[in-house]
Amino acid sequence: MSILRKKHKKKKFSRVIIAIIAIILGTQLLFVFVFSGIIIYAFNAYNSFMEDLPELEDYSVSEVALTSKIYDSDGNLLATFHGEENRELVSYEQIPRNLIDAVIAIEDERFYQHQGFDIEGIIRSFIINLTSGGIEQGATTITQGYVKNVYIPEEKYEITYERKIKEAALAYQLEKIYSKEEILEMYLNTVYFGEGAYGVQAAAKEYFNKDIGYLNLGECAMLAGLLKSYLYSPYLDSKAALERRNIVLYKMFELGYIDRDEYDNAINMPIITQRPREETEDIFAPYFVEYVKQELIEDYGVEKVFKGGFEIYTTLDSEMQIAAENAIAGVLTDPEDPEAALVAMDPTNGYIKAMVGGKDFKEMKFNLATQSKRQPGSTFKVFALLSALEQGVSPYTTFNPNGDVIFNIEGSEPWEVGNYNNQKYDINEMTVLEATVKSVNVVYSQLIMKIEAYGMAKLAMDMGIETYMDPYPAMGLGGLTTGVSPLEVCTAFSTIANYGVRNDPVAILKVVDKDGDIIKEHQKESRHVVTPINAYRAIEIMQQVVQRGTGTRAKLEDRPCAGKTGTTDEAENAWFTGFTTNLAASVWMGYAEANVKMGTLHDMRVQGGAHPALIWNSFMSEATKDLPAENFVRPQDDIINVQVVINPETGEIMLPNRFTPLDQIIVKEYHYGQEPRVQMPIPEDTIPVMPMVALKPINEANHILIESGYTNIEYKDEVYTEVPSGYTHRQDPMWGQPVENIRKITVWVNP
Repeated sequence: MSILRKKHKKKKFSRVIIAIIAIILGTQLLFVFVFSGIIIYAFNAYNSFMEDLPELEDYSVSEVALTSKIYDSDGNLLATFHGEENRELVSYEQIPRNLIDAVIAIEDERFYQHQGFDIEGIIRSFIINLTSGGIEQGATTITQGYVKNVYIPEEKYEITYERKIKEAALAYQLEKIYSKEEILEMYLNTVYFGEGAYGVQAAAKEYFNKDIGYLNLGECAMLAGLLKSYLYSPYLDSKAALERRNIVLYKMFELGYIDRDEYDNAINMPIITQRPREETEDIFAPYFVEYVKQELIEDYGVEKVFKGGFEIYTTLDSEMQIAAENAIAGVLTDPEDPEAALVAMDPTNGYIKAMVGGKDFKEMKFNLATQSKRQPGSTFKVFALLSALEQGVSPYTTFNPNGDVIFNIEGSEPWEVGNYNNQKYDINEMTVLEATVKSVNVVYSQLIMKIEAYGMAKLAMDMGIETYMDPYPAMGLGGLTTGVSPLEVCTAFSTIANYGVRNDPVAILKVVDKDGDIIKEHQKESRHVVTPINAYRAIEIMQQVVQRGTGTRAKLEDRPCAGKTGTTDEAENAWFTGFTTNLAASVWMGYAEANVKMGTLHDMRVQGGAHPALIWNSFMSEATKDLPAENFVRPQDDIINVQVVINPETGEIMLPNRFTPLDQIIVKEYHYGQEPRVQMPIPEDTIPVMPMVALKPINEANHILIESGYTNIEYKDEVYTEVPSGYTHRQDPMWGQPVENIRKITVWVNP
């Protein structure tokens, strides 16, 4: 190789080395510039962020609270939500150790470790918020809680990152000024515990009527549990209060504040409340006022409702409210009588005109008119009737009214239905119309099996029943998984009175803030959920309930009305719900604490058509005296759909009977009143004749019944010495008459 070529090769190699070094140096230089830029940007951002952080000295405690006022529909003052807070200050040394430990355990378990804000809690909340896609948790410490209560109360219901940063900054500064004990003292003297009580001393007296120093472990835990929400108040929901208290106790045990024995003893103790002996001035329509207050708190929070100086205009008619209270007091005259609840609404707009939620608001704040969920009994037959009409089933369709009858339900136990008080009828065919008037369970059970429960459940919820309806056939007779409130029932019946147009219940018409600005105003929202003509047809039938059926005690002398009775099997709940053209009302009667059989009261057996109907009549007679007396008006569009069948022998269009095959049924349109109302005759051989099985060995009797198609058989032992042991001696139904296979057969056997 030549020297020139060697030099050239070395030169080429040297250039490569230089290039590599240049790239490395350039990259490093670029990195230095970029990194320096990031550092400078971050430094500037940090300085800007620190400059923007709030200073504690720039904030002062929240302004003086203003009283909110609530008015009835005529502008009369009903009640005030006092800005003056129910508060008594106590020192840290006066607060029981158990209460301090309970609050720290459930609200801020790392209180003694952090410096105003909890890094671990912030990270956990950030992950939860990131996962949910929103701001679900705020990682608030006790110190931050005090800051938002006292320094920035107007922002406390807005969970935003900006607010949380502001809270944390102020809390950090606060902890530089005050000790942990001082912060706890300030916090526990300002925090809200529900029932108008601010601070632990006021809460101890409001819930237990005792000084804070005498609270036991369970009571301390219950008060600590209220810090999450006033809705855990035992006055509002005793079950939720107990569950929340037990969560606090477990947290105290988990963190070592109490031992196993203390935990076991406390968790098994009931919550025993006692209001202060000093009674405040009676509030007019207290259950309605409380209902409005809870709605406001849900919208605006406790602070604004109690301190914001709101003017709240409501739908309550004070004259009707007095009539409601007097009607209940006039029928249930004994202090030991059951409770009653009443809700009245204008069906044309949903305005709540009167509400009684119990006997004594001071003793029981639980609102039986809105919060109680009770079985409605035959009240719910109305939804089966309307569902049938909507499907084209004529109210002149007939079923056998006698029972008991048993139906096999797929995926469930057989459904056995009997009439109220085992009522029997001397006829084998009864129309749905007549069964509504007389409230005949056996007829309605067969109708429900024909129309099915799904549509009935949906219709009930569409009409105003807010409780979810499991679509089981029993719901059509009032057998619900969860009961319903009088407010729900009144809303649904108002939909009928309003010809199928639903208006949700309205209590608040307008809210005006302290500056005179309208911050809430009701806007009417209605929706058609039932065909108007079918609602009218139901009204006509329900009028007959009052005129000649189970609801005659509710009949008004000066105007048309319609309604339906409801009574549960053991008369633990009794209802009457009805309406005129311009007012609907639902009355429930029973014991607040539990389902207790009511039996006979004031020489009258308790049932929906008795005491509740009398209360309804008394209320409506007074409440409607200044309202126009109007007839229900038939809608102009009176086309109805009706299921019909063509008689193959005569060609006549008739109503199908209950045995008509589905493929023979057609649906036709008619002007109401021109539809067929005569049912296709039931052939004689359609229904089997009950064989005689008395005076036979039990095995032989059973064989005869099974061969005849009867499978719902009950054998009862009954001594009868005229026949040998193991022989039958009587039966129900009796032999020789048509008896359908769904009928329950009872046979008595000499043991």
